[in-house]
Amino acid sequence: MTAHLDEAEKQILGALLVDFNEQELGANELKKGYKGPKLTELNQAICTDDDITQTDFDIAFKDLEKKKLIKTGPLRAYENQPGSNIFIAGMYSLREYVGLTELGYKTARKAPNRPANSQRIVNNVHISGGQFTNMQLAAGETITQRLDSTSGADGDILVKLIEILEKQGQIVSTDQRNELIAAIHQAKEGNGKTAKSLLEKVCGPAWDSAQPVMWPILGELLKQSLGL
Repeated sequence: MTAHLDEAEKQILGALLVDFNEQELGANELKKGYKGPKLTELNQAICTDDDITQTDFDIAFKDLEKKKLIKTGPLRAYENQPGSNIFIAGMYSLREYVGLTELGYKTARKAPNRPANSQRIVNNVHISGGQFTNMQLAAGETITQRLDSTSGADGDILVKLIEILEKQGQIVSTDQRNELIAAIHQAKEGNGKTAKSLLEKVCGPAWDSAQPVMWPILGELLKQSLGL
């Protein structure tokens, strides 16, 4: 049975799906549980304006838990008082972070449940070569960001390209980010055809609308490499 989701629920699942993909996790993590973004960071990402209020978020989050689409953690065993006649067995959640369940992942992947524009966790991350403010990255202490080969101006260009795609409603995967990095490098080497091909591959169906905005950015790198 397909779950009926309101916009707040879609946004929460969409943000968690982005985080899950960025961490390059798989079915085992969905089954056993994994460390997703902090609840406070997810809240800040979703409640960005009057469209989704704090009350909307709280109700949506509670409903998603009831539907077993998300789960929180870490879990801790109940502490029973010595000498008490009441013994409670089991675990409870400290509700510090949240992640998708198997059912939540399947639900988030279905087209009707995808929000028009998925919100993503926003962090200020320092990467060697520069400070990237408001760059949209997945949260979580265990995640490894794949921006090792970019710094300074190249990193700024990568951020711009990703932001353009996200405004088109596209979720940029790790592989696609690496292809954008490759496109930037090809443009700097003067290989315009290869750079454009890589960019078009990443954009997919959004290429026609994104090309007029994205290609001029690499076009400038191409001109500089050719001394124009």
